[in-house]
Amino acid sequence: MSIASVLGLKRRSDLRQSERSRVLLTGKMLVSGRPCQIHLLDLSRHGALAHASEPPADGEIVWVVCRGVELLARTAWIRGNRFGLAFDSGLPAAKYEILLKEGRRALASETPTVIGRPVAA
Repeated sequence: MSIASVLGLKRRSDLRQSERSRVLLTGKMLVSGRPCQIHLLDLSRHGALAHASEPPADGEIVWVVCRGVELLARTAWIRGNRFGLAFDSGLPAAKYEILLKEGRRALASETPTVIGRPVAA
């Protein structure tokens, strides 16, 4: 029996509080006092999948600014340049809808790419 199960904690995959939607949004992230550019690749009211050339450390607290929406978040996991963000508080529905609309529009108009380089046809 694991410590997590004794404490009643769920496995990471079960922790998501809401469904994710694919988007393509650029934004800024403040990590340890230094800004960096990020791309949000999916989004929910409680978190996001992000990409950055220099991702933050696992568990690090970051400030995300995207399309005028500001969010406090924690890095939930990291795999290469991609990482999960868990928002400190849920994203209000109106702000979520704005980001979702913009992100889906950008995704629909984007030619297929892997961040930073085109995908061969």
